[in-house]
Amino acid sequence: MLKYILKRLLLLIPVVIGITFFIYVILSAAPGDPAQLILGMDATEADLAALRAELGLDKPVVVQYINYMFGVLRGNFGTSWLSGYEVLPEFLHRLPNTILLATLSMAFAAIIGISLGIVSAIRQNTFIDYFSLALAVLLFSLPAFWFGLMAQIVFCLNLCWLPAAGVGSFKHFLLPSLTLGANVLASQLRMTRTSMLDVVKQDFIRTARAKGAPERRVVMKHVLRNGMLPVVTQVGISYASCMGGSVVTESVFSIPGVGSLLVNAVKSRDIPVVMGTIIFVAVFVGIINLLVDLLYAWIDPRVKLTH
Repeated sequence: MLKYILKRLLLLIPVVIGITFFIYVILSAAPGDPAQLILGMDATEADLAALRAELGLDKPVVVQYINYMFGVLRGNFGTSWLSGYEVLPEFLHRLPNTILLATLSMAFAAIIGISLGIVSAIRQNTFIDYFSLALAVLLFSLPAFWFGLMAQIVFCLNLCWLPAAGVGSFKHFLLPSLTLGANVLASQLRMTRTSMLDVVKQDFIRTARAKGAPERRVVMKHVLRNGMLPVVTQVGISYASCMGGSVVTESVFSIPGVGSLLVNAVKSRDIPVVMGTIIFVAVFVGIINLLVDLLYAWIDPRVKLTH
């Protein structure tokens, strides 16, 4: 097991290098001059040339990328070109907000979505099944920015139950979590229902029921254990998506998180900030995939990890 984990962690290295190099080249090839954006339109050519030399922009793109990655290996993620702050401290300052938002959203979506999906599969073609399908279609169709604004109007302005923006307390994260998790809940519900229905129709389930096994035992021991693998995959992918896709929610609710930091950096071509965020997202997704594989083996012992 330990050998497998170390192997997967080592495989993250070429993945991170490939992703970051691709992003670095795209940002470097984008129209516009970063030196011009930093100094403004009134800067002289001499000032622009001096700033390009200071930032290393006068070197080939490959050399720029190699120099940046050597700095990352030393723990230096660079300084924001526009604002002047150190990337790593600013990123670590914003990271807890994004992690809390993504975790609450995923917990809300997984608990309700998986539960409704299981009940819908067991009680197929009943009222609860039709209600769950209608709820999934509705939540999947609602744009996050519209849903967030409507939630603010109802719960913040009209009912005055929750704060509308900011991160002052735990209450500030309830509406953003609901907004971010709505679409994920729909995906979890549909995936769980489909997976469970595939298992319910298998011969060994009919055999267990024919032998007189209690329905609770059939569901808990046979249906869930065999139908949860696709659901676990979906949970891992969705959690990674919540971490990287919280941009709209953070903007609507004015949450100073990683998503809003990345968007502002991309708009201004602030390469050190963009690269630092991308490195984190790539590593995070890789670790999530590793945890999903390990969870596979725990749920279904028939799944053997390659050592």
